[in-house]
Amino acid sequence: MRSFIWEFPLTASFASGMVILYPVVMIFFPTAVDEYFLATPGELQPINWILSTFFHGSFAHLFSNMFFLLILGRVVEYRVGKSKWLLFYFMAGFLSVLGDWIVRGFFIGDRTPVLGASGAISGLASVAALLSPFRFPISKKQAIPFPVFLFAWFMIYSDMTNLFARDHVAHWAHIGGFFSVFATAYLLSQKERSEIRKGFLVNFTFFTLTVILLFFINNR
Repeated sequence: MRSFIWEFPLTASFASGMVILYPVVMIFFPTAVDEYFLATPGELQPINWILSTFFHGSFAHLFSNMFFLLILGRVVEYRVGKSKWLLFYFMAGFLSVLGDWIVRGFFIGDRTPVLGASGAISGLASVAALLSPFRFPISKKQAIPFPVFLFAWFMIYSDMTNLFARDHVAHWAHIGGFFSVFATAYLLSQKERSEIRKGFLVNFTFFTLTVILLFFINNR
């Protein structure tokens, strides 16, 4: 099991780092959470925007995110390597907080602070679904057939259906991170952009078929 997790070291290192960071901060530096990690919509807090991409709201939130990170992060590391993994992660983290900052801060008028790690991980989920929708890596040289795209959809489903809910969940940040891949694509090569477009068409096709299937199931 240990070798399986560390087969993709960047993903494993990020997950391990966040698992360690949360209890250390909460136990020894609890006042730092409000000052450095929470990002408040409508307020200019560049340090908080960055640091929030490594933090979580609770232990349940932490381990839920680590589950998706370890599964979908390794898919991204397998497909694009470490440097582009970092690019996708930090772009998703930044754009998720920025999107939430604009939408809730100026259009909705909700100033509830958020933590941005979920938005960054949502970005990795989107990349995994687009670039490897049907294959999951069990090692650096071997992948097996697996519906990776379903994991990504499952992660973002509740956000799409609860965008305007006042449930203290950063749905807008998650959506911003999920769709940040289309902004990050402009920093990639033409070939990589083409792969993302093809992945989008595949996902859109399966999403449409799923909606049609659910419609017939619910109305039979």
